[in-house]
Amino acid sequence: MSWLRTPLAIAAHDLGRELRRPVASSAVLLFGVSSLVVLRVALAGGAKPDDSVLAGALWIVLVFAALVGAARAWAAEREDGAFDALLAAPASRTAIHAGKVLVALATTLVLDAVLVGLYLALFGAPHGAGNIALLLASVVLAAGGFSTVGVLVAGLGLRARSRDLLGPAMFLPLALPLVIAAVTASLHAYGGGRAEPGQLLLFLAAYDATFLVAGLAAFPELAVE
Repeated sequence: MSWLRTPLAIAAHDLGRELRRPVASSAVLLFGVSSLVVLRVALAGGAKPDDSVLAGALWIVLVFAALVGAARAWAAEREDGAFDALLAAPASRTAIHAGKVLVALATTLVLDAVLVGLYLALFGAPHGAGNIALLLASVVLAAGGFSTVGVLVAGLGLRARSRDLLGPAMFLPLALPLVIAAVTASLHAYGGGRAEPGQLLLFLAAYDATFLVAGLAAFPELAVE
């Protein structure tokens, strides 16, 4: 239980700061809402988009919103010069990384809830409670993957001078299998997929767990000068 105090304290501190000054969240939310509105206007003139377009439109927004959010995972510590002080604290570095993942996950889930709600209002929901549940499950599991990969990638770029370029260059290839599985699951929710949805969700969960463990194992070494 003592190990859990550190990630929970970091999560409470960072989420409280984000509530007071929602700089990163506001930027991601503005980008996501604007993108969905532009997509809806662009598709309004023709016939009803097919299933692949509906599934793809959501994930275009969520992926790039996650990319913007990933770049801010350690931004506050860099800007305030508090990163070295955080490492000097008498706390496990794995617990510090876990706290950052919790912050990223909580923020991503809140933003995704807003964006998915707007998406369903603009483009319509899948038919049937089971399909809606499949869509939401894929979004939640993908949020976990985006959070774990984003915090890990941000940690890899902490000491790099070109971290603004390094982050997207590393995030997108690592997140590609996650995105493919999530898009396929969403396509199945709209009635256009052939893959087994249970296997897709299992893959997403395994992906989340893999990168969570990888981040916990790698961060103590990444944080060394």
